[in-house]
Amino acid sequence: MHIFSIITNLRFQDVLDILFLSVLVYYLYLWFWGTKAFKALVGLLVLGVIFTLARFWGLFLTTWVFQILWQVLVVLIIILFQSEIRQVLEKVNPLQMISLRRFSKSADWIPNLVTTIFSLAKRKTGALIIFERADLVEELITGGVPLDSEPSPELLMSIFHKESPLHDGALLIRRGRIAKAACYLPLSSAEGLPKEWGIRHRAAEF
Repeated sequence: MHIFSIITNLRFQDVLDILFLSVLVYYLYLWFWGTKAFKALVGLLVLGVIFTLARFWGLFLTTWVFQILWQVLVVLIIILFQSEIRQVLEKVNPLQMISLRRFSKSADWIPNLVTTIFSLAKRKTGALIIFERADLVEELITGGVPLDSEPSPELLMSIFHKESPLHDGALLIRRGRIAKAACYLPLSSAEGLPKEWGIRHRAAEF
């Protein structure tokens, strides 16, 4: 009966409030899914449940410890997951929502790029290519040689040739142009990977 009375007394503002929080939680789940921050959020949720139960059962010492712990955790989360927090803030940027930053007005270069990639595959030549779209990848890469050129088949074949000084690393394509070559990405730390795998293989696995 108590729950029924709450439902019948819901205002339009209450329904709007619930819908807003539901959408917010859903998008936070999508943004953080598969990241290290998501595991931290799950851990914080478990700690929150324990804290709530401790207060409900009147566990004074446990409640006191958790109150101090929360203050430290907030600072640690900001320090450890500043990259993920910045990405979330960038995604809710109103300028990005109205699509002021576009990927490329023309996609004429894509068919030639696909043909070149298949040609590299037939020659068993490895190629790691990053296509930057809505999310900036600059903070994930290190090094790299600036190029700013069209992704022509001849240039791509030359870059990924085994004797080329730029073949080791990733190629960054931004707005339909080659922005950098020989970029280094975070490497996978997964166990059981083949020992013969090089930097590009481990970066692609990441």
